[in-house]
Amino acid sequence: MSDETPRIPSSFPRSPATIRARRAPPSPSPPIRASPPRSVGATGSASVTSTLATGPRTSAPPSIVQTGDVTLPPLISLDTLDAPTQRLYAVGFFVLLQAWKFYDIARLYTTDGDSISELWFCSKWLVLDGCFFWFLPLLRIPWLTFTPNFTLRTIAIFSVVDIFFSLKYEIPLAAILGGLWKFVYDREVSISEKSVKWYDIVNNNSHIQGKYTVHILPEGAVKLNPNANCFCLGEGVTTIDLPIRINGTNPIHIQLARIDFDTGGADMIDISTKDIKKMLKRAEKGEDPKLHVLSYLVKQPGLYRLTKVTDVTQMDVRIYRSEALVVSCPKATLKVSPTYKRNKCKGDMSDLALQVEGLAPLQITYSREMKGKPTVFTVQSIHPENFESPLLAGFSSDGTLAEQGDASLSWAQRQNIPVPLNESLGSSGDWAYSVDKVSDACGNAVDYNAAYEDGDYVVPKRGSLSQSLKVHDRPLARFLGCDPQHPMDLPKGTTGVLPIQLLSGPDDAPYEIEVIFTPYDRLGLASEHASDAAMKIHKLKTLNQVISIKEPGLYNVKTISSDFCSGDVMEPASCLVITPPEPSMAMRSDEILDKCTGSSIGLTIDLTLVGAPPFELSYRLVKDNGNPVVKTLTIERTRHQVQFTPADAGHYAYEFFSLRDKNYANIKIDPKINHVEQTVKPMAGAIFVDPSPRKKACIDQPVEFDVKMQGMPPLTLNYELIHNGKRTKMTEPNITTGIHTIRTPPLANGGEYALALTTVEDESGCQIFVGSEAKIDVRWQRPKAQFSSIEGKMSVRALEGKTIDIPLRLTGESPWDVSVRNLDSNEPARQLKFSGSNAYLTVRDPGRYKLESVHDNGCPGTITESDSTFLITWIARPMLKLAESSSTTKGDVFTRKDVCEGDEDAIELAFVGSPPFTIDYERTFRPEGYDLRRALDPVPQKLTAGLGVATVRLETSQAGVNRYKFSRIADSLYDNPRESLVQNPVILEQTIHSRPSTSFANPSKVYKYCLDAGAGDDIIPIQLHGKAPFSLTINIKHFNTGKSDVINIPHIDSTIFNFRIPSHALTLGSHAVSVLKVKDARGCVRKTMEGPHVMVAVADMPTISPSSQQTNYCVGDRISFTLSGVPPFAVEYEWNGVLMKAHNQPSEFARVAEKPGNFTITGLQDSASDCKVNVGLTQIVREVPSVRISDGYTVVRGIPEGDQAEIHFDFYGTPPFTFTYTRSEIAKKGSKPRILEMHSQTTDGYKYSMFASQEGTYEVVSIEDNYCSYAAGKANSGRKR
Repeated sequence: MSDETPRIPSSFPRSPATIRARRAPPSPSPPIRASPPRSVGATGSASVTSTLATGPRTSAPPSIVQTGDVTLPPLISLDTLDAPTQRLYAVGFFVLLQAWKFYDIARLYTTDGDSISELWFCSKWLVLDGCFFWFLPLLRIPWLTFTPNFTLRTIAIFSVVDIFFSLKYEIPLAAILGGLWKFVYDREVSISEKSVKWYDIVNNNSHIQGKYTVHILPEGAVKLNPNANCFCLGEGVTTIDLPIRINGTNPIHIQLARIDFDTGGADMIDISTKDIKKMLKRAEKGEDPKLHVLSYLVKQPGLYRLTKVTDVTQMDVRIYRSEALVVSCPKATLKVSPTYKRNKCKGDMSDLALQVEGLAPLQITYSREMKGKPTVFTVQSIHPENFESPLLAGFSSDGTLAEQGDASLSWAQRQNIPVPLNESLGSSGDWAYSVDKVSDACGNAVDYNAAYEDGDYVVPKRGSLSQSLKVHDRPLARFLGCDPQHPMDLPKGTTGVLPIQLLSGPDDAPYEIEVIFTPYDRLGLASEHASDAAMKIHKLKTLNQVISIKEPGLYNVKTISSDFCSGDVMEPASCLVITPPEPSMAMRSDEILDKCTGSSIGLTIDLTLVGAPPFELSYRLVKDNGNPVVKTLTIERTRHQVQFTPADAGHYAYEFFSLRDKNYANIKIDPKINHVEQTVKPMAGAIFVDPSPRKKACIDQPVEFDVKMQGMPPLTLNYELIHNGKRTKMTEPNITTGIHTIRTPPLANGGEYALALTTVEDESGCQIFVGSEAKIDVRWQRPKAQFSSIEGKMSVRALEGKTIDIPLRLTGESPWDVSVRNLDSNEPARQLKFSGSNAYLTVRDPGRYKLESVHDNGCPGTITESDSTFLITWIARPMLKLAESSSTTKGDVFTRKDVCEGDEDAIELAFVGSPPFTIDYERTFRPEGYDLRRALDPVPQKLTAGLGVATVRLETSQAGVNRYKFSRIADSLYDNPRESLVQNPVILEQTIHSRPSTSFANPSKVYKYCLDAGAGDDIIPIQLHGKAPFSLTINIKHFNTGKSDVINIPHIDSTIFNFRIPSHALTLGSHAVSVLKVKDARGCVRKTMEGPHVMVAVADMPTISPSSQQTNYCVGDRISFTLSGVPPFAVEYEWNGVLMKAHNQPSEFARVAEKPGNFTITGLQDSASDCKVNVGLTQIVREVPSVRISDGYTVVRGIPEGDQAEIHFDFYGTPPFTFTYTRSEIAKKGSKPRILEMHSQTTDGYKYSMFASQEGTYEVVSIEDNYCSYAAGKANSGRKR
């Protein structure tokens, strides 16, 4: 056995429910304390001071039987979390849970939006508290493992508490304690000298019984089109759902009126109960169950209004003033003129127009794509001329259109307005027009682009929305390499090709060329066409197709046209075709003699050739009658000399048998005639001074050549003038000079002439052959000048300031000197030089331009009189002006009639030009009160108008002066912003006056008046801001009755007005004085429905009522008297015939009247002497009046808004009766109703009725008859009926 003290574990002892060790039966051996099942080390800090028996510690003796209950350890092992910590966590969780409960209790007893329902509170905490106490023992935490009975009792107690709190019972402890206190200590002396409870006397609930509760059924209101939208019916939209908002009512009948735009008549539409139910089923559920939005299907345009709505109580429901405008949806199409063609020529008009339909004013957006480059245009304010509409200043959702009157709704009719889109097609290629979007005056829009686009796939627009044009270049034609000065050769018996050059687009075939032809032998003077010249039209399928000819003559291209367009004929437009003569020859031969011997040494053959060089002359050489040898001579000129000087002696014969030139081949010549045999003497000579003599000459003019002469004079010169195969021989005799000038006769025919020197004869008479030849090129025609037409006209209308190129056609040789005069100008004629036959005369000024003369490189010419004049006129620039109006004053600066701040105003602009118009203007604003030289920066603005008139809305939102300057205008022609300045800008000024205002001089002061007396504050000063004189409308609101008095003051000359309240406008209680409306001399009005106000308090006429002057008292009153003298006092009095005396009274003697009767003061005595004063002051105590509402019952009645409930009052007492009643909130469970208003009424009868239209509980709080009054101290009782 060990002697050491046993160790006890430091933890809390086990809960009794955990280990219950039974005592062992007595035994001889001393008992041993069993150690706990958990071993504890030497760290135990507590030791047991009691003495323990020593003995073995290892085990109990066999005689001890341990039969204790088997217990389970905690669910959470103590090794993990010891028992105190587990208990701390469990208690902490319980405290948090109860704190949460008290938070919910606070929410339960509130009446705001954060409150919770009683059922939810009760259900929640019954579950949470029950679960906590039910599952706590399962954790088996030491000391917190309760028995099932204890757990059930605890759950029951907490459940009762939770249910109690969920019922929201109030415990008025303060009232109970106060009542107990007053019951014990609140005692006063009555007239009969008894101690009475004053509270019991004055709080007799039997004096006021009954109350009347009025429930206002949810406010019934109906509004059509609550969002003030505008609807439209049209293509794809056959029906419209009109929204009808219903608030707090259950309608059974709805009546709509549809006003027709055309006739102005109204069609009534009745919606039955059955249809309304269907509409209610279809209505969407919202957060507010009282609010529904019904949809009514309409199929006709018109102005819809609600006229009557009846609910289930057969009463009319309030209708908010509203309306729904259902118009025809806007529509736009592209119209074409009757002459419209898809294929156009450059310079043609597009022949298109936009057709816009819908509610004016309309706006349209269209696009024009030219050569793949799109351009978007917008045309605004499209409406007919002299069109008037409330929507011209813009559609607003505020207010209704009914304010404009119903007499005429023609402005809402569907307008069909054409917008011209005719413009010149200035470049070739593909053009496309399409309508993109159209919108009407109230915002209905049709977006055609969105309608025809589906993702990445674009559906082509139908033909009425888009038009495409193909613009072709006009074809050009001219002769290439052939003109009257350079004719084309056509040999006999051959076919030629006219060298016409065509310039045109690749897809414009076929072509038609009109050619005028005159045979060569019928040509007039100077190679002009004969009067009966033939005309032939050639059709060419391609540009490369040729025109074949077989006859010589003058060919002239008159017109050229492609499959789509007429073209222009360029110079040279004429081609002269000639038939060259067949080549021929003449020959003359001479022997070459030796000067010494005179014998023949050769042969000289002079060849004269006719034809077109070069020539090829074939001959046979026969020597001594031998075999002929064929040889060919190439001759470049028409005169040629060949010398045959054979080396060998013999007889030579030369036979010429064939001749060939440029046009003909193998022309046979007679060898017998053209046969020479060689037969063979110093010679005279002549040669042209110019080594290469060639001159150009004008038709009908002579030509001169200088010839150098050789030989002994006088000389005779023989020469020939050759033209068209004809030779003209001429002789110049008696030439004695070394240089002789030959002058030809006038050359009347055009072409090439050859001047050949043939022989020279000296004084000896011998003729010497001369081989010199000169060429003369004679013009076929005189130079000409004429104007060419532009698009078939000899006139042009162009934009002002633009450069105009007038086509000029010149024939002859470059360059040309042309004299041109402007007939409409005083300037002299201008001398201009041109280098091309298709030239352009560039001008910048308008007028009639006339060609006066022309001279080309060498010859004077003629002017074609019919085409010698060209007219240039300017297209007028666009102009704008203000439409005439009585509200606009003319002058250097237009002055618009003054308006008030916020008033709507607009002006109408008229335009002259080619629509659409674009107007740039700026608005400069000078605020009211600023110096005249100070103004805000100008605000640039832009306006686009599709027609000749447009409406400009004027800015009136701020007081001051607005200055509008319309400085630029552009139309479809003058569209350059730099050139759109208006020469005389239109300037308009308008003054916007600020609206008058008012303010009280002392807004925080409360003005006090006495009822029916002149005492008090006499005036209320009001400050006026604006221009005098003013007129005021003042509102005086009576808080007691809720009524208001409106006082109009017409003429106030100053800016400070001292307002005196009329006596008839004052009643007992508080008043609010405010200004409803003020108007100044400019006519501007300001309405202030919720403006500043001052308070006026009207008190009952102040009286002094000493106790000795009052003769009538009521039960419960304290009858008091002021005693003058030295207290204490003794008062003797008689009460209902009984004499009584009160001693030791202070300076005030007071008694409570506990019942009605006569109270007479008979004597008074103070402490200074024993003298008694006899007093005959009698006071009458009267019964307190009573009132019964609805015979003393509690009545609850529900009425619709706008209806009235009749409340009956029965009075008991002495008339007249004055009673005060209150209207308080309808009591909610667990909350105290709040008094909303209080009123007093007086009646001379014993019965009174009133009508109530406001929700609340009506009950009397005080009653007063002729003598007495009673005020309720607590809630009245009554039986609910």
